[in-house]
Amino acid sequence: MLALITGGFFKIGLFFYATVLSLSHVFKLKNPSPLVFPIGLVILFYSLSLTQNYFEHVYEGLKIIPFTLHLPFQIVIPALLLVIAFLRNRKKIQSVPMKNTAENS
Repeated sequence: MLALITGGFFKIGLFFYATVLSLSHVFKLKNPSPLVFPIGLVILFYSLSLTQNYFEHVYEGLKIIPFTLHLPFQIVIPALLLVIAFLRNRKKIQSVPMKNTAENS
């Protein structure tokens, strides 16, 4: 139980740190410290208003989240990026002229 609580603490802390750094990068702030308190308040109020009890939390995690988060982030977006990368790479290969190797020999 202690390992689960400790692991959860570090996971949340790492996500919080990444959020603060990425938002400071987006807003081009040299010092990310002013964002810590407002982002912490947003996370606190969002976590309190997300579900009312444990059973709602479990229902949301098993029935809603797989379709709204897991499906897009694990299947749709990677497939879309693969298609885009394939199309970009194909255009680059077609635009590069092929050298005649018989003349160079």
